[in-house]
Amino acid sequence: MPQKLMDYIITQALQINASDIHIKPMMNRYMLRLRVNGTLIPLRYLSLETGEKLISFLKFQAALDISEKRKPQSGSYEKETSLEKIALRLSTMPNKDFQESIVIRIYRYKNPIPFFKSSLFPRLTKQILHQCKNQTGLFLFSGSTGSGKSSSMYSLISFISHNTELQVVTIEDPVEHYSPEFLQVEINEKANLTYATIIRSVLRHDPDILIIGEIRDAETAKMVVRAALTGHLVLSTVHAGDSYGVLLRLLEFGISQEELAQCLLGISFQKLFHLYCTYCGSKCHPFCTHLERKRTAIYEVLSKKDILSYLYSKKQQNKPKYPLQEIWKKGVAYGFFSANQLES
Repeated sequence: MPQKLMDYIITQALQINASDIHIKPMMNRYMLRLRVNGTLIPLRYLSLETGEKLISFLKFQAALDISEKRKPQSGSYEKETSLEKIALRLSTMPNKDFQESIVIRIYRYKNPIPFFKSSLFPRLTKQILHQCKNQTGLFLFSGSTGSGKSSSMYSLISFISHNTELQVVTIEDPVEHYSPEFLQVEINEKANLTYATIIRSVLRHDPDILIIGEIRDAETAKMVVRAALTGHLVLSTVHAGDSYGVLLRLLEFGISQEELAQCLLGISFQKLFHLYCTYCGSKCHPFCTHLERKRTAIYEVLSKKDILSYLYSKKQQNKPKYPLQEIWKKGVAYGFFSANQLES
């Protein structure tokens, strides 16, 4: 029963390109919702018994402790569906009555959108590519959760490494974008395989390009900077509120101004915007087939000059050449976005 129900849920999620599955406890039942293009859509309700069985089944699949309901847990597992192979990352959270809420992030093993098509404004993607191509150092992607940072990063590196014999190594939690061209290593904290410990080993594995899924703590930040300073091109993501906030986070992690000035190639802060649909209006309905892509990314890029100016003056004296707000206004003028939209 739980397996058949989960197969049905995953099939529905894949058909409408959902990024997450939410199973939320309520007073006397569970609510099942799918996140599609940033919006949560109700799918159905489950009885308490069915919801609890489904959560236990999922925890078993992800090798979590089924009996532990008082503490948050996280895990992942792969699944072969009739449509495609996917990876599921689970996060459980108890509520006051020790009923568990569970959120499942869906990772699809498919080729990312070509980098030059990831934004409606190719000038921005060319600026990012120029800062990374044939260089050594660190380039960072930033934005809020679900803004497409990882997708942009993999799309860029696929473009750079296409038709080359570069040794590309990725360190991820979990592997999000499978590529037979890359050597992909997965984090396993239970086996003490953290970002920092794996980076130490990978640096001895002669990589040309190193991808770090996310900079989460000071230890990882220091290892990433070390890799960038030893002749490698390193790409990673950082959660921050804006492009200059990335620099503040790295400084808080204990990275010195001199190290940042030496290793940072640039920073891209991005947001996803709903494309205007002539049938649906400002936000295309999840089930509408008029638009092949319902959202697009906008990049705000800090150049090396912007970074150095901020580090040594602590003031944003130089705005990015193309500030995100101005790019958005340009998109509104062209009819790509509605005038009342400025969201992640």
